[in-house]
Amino acid sequence: MDTLVERDLDYIITNIEDFKNGAASPRRGIIAYGPSGTGKTTAIRHAVAKRSEFQPHLNEHGELVPRSIYLKLSSQCSSAIDVIRALLREMNLPTEGNKEELERELKNQVRERQISLIHLDELQHAVRSNTAKAFEAIQDLLKEMLDRDDWHLHMILSGMPRIHNMRADGQIHRRTFVLPFHCMDPEADDKWVGKLLVETAVNFCGLTLDNELLTPEFRERLCLSMNGAWGKLIEFIQGASFRAVAHNRKVLKKTDFTREFERVSGFSDDENIFLAKNFRDIDLSDLRFGMED
Repeated sequence: MDTLVERDLDYIITNIEDFKNGAASPRRGIIAYGPSGTGKTTAIRHAVAKRSEFQPHLNEHGELVPRSIYLKLSSQCSSAIDVIRALLREMNLPTEGNKEELERELKNQVRERQISLIHLDELQHAVRSNTAKAFEAIQDLLKEMLDRDDWHLHMILSGMPRIHNMRADGQIHRRTFVLPFHCMDPEADDKWVGKLLVETAVNFCGLTLDNELLTPEFRERLCLSMNGAWGKLIEFIQGASFRAVAHNRKVLKKTDFTREFERVSGFSDDENIFLAKNFRDIDLSDLRFGMED
């Protein structure tokens, strides 16, 4: 996924230059979607931080100003004006006024401050409205931000899978690409689960893996325990590793994962994915782990 994110940032940077030369593609948005814990935010923020094109710069007044904005939307951002105000607050600007006034000010400030990229994270909060009018207002705002003739703003929109529904609007469809983040498959991604276990427990926490943790079956149980969500797996392996360290042990064992799963799930031993013989049949839908919002 890091490679795919880098590819899309390469595209954005090239398209900005094409805009300056009068020949840009209308696709100025990336919609990155997937279940919670699949690494969307981490991958995107890490990639953006490495690009000099999006780092702060000195303006004509000698002030250090950003070229990009990252904004994690809260659960209170459920309408277009909420998003506008959140962006203005991020720029330390007043938020009093009606939607038309604030939207005009936002557009002016983006251009005046030479902001090239806005990353709106957790966008599902803004598109969860039960009213078609509110949903369409969000779509309209994004279309107008991505369809400016006077500035080359690009946007990354990330969140839960349902944000993909925005592309049902034909104008948003032709102005965006998609970047889906999927959960790992226990069989197809077995080597990655094993690598993650080593990187987190051995290289980071300084532990040795018990032989029982080196089997394909354990890696399958581990992957299934967090529904294949990369970020959740990192946190879970860390939790098990910290448990071993707290007990002054140098070897990470299956019991550390068993107890950590019990702690985060509240499941009985019969439902514990690291103990049950029929672990592939255990229904984790009630557990969720933030897989849906």
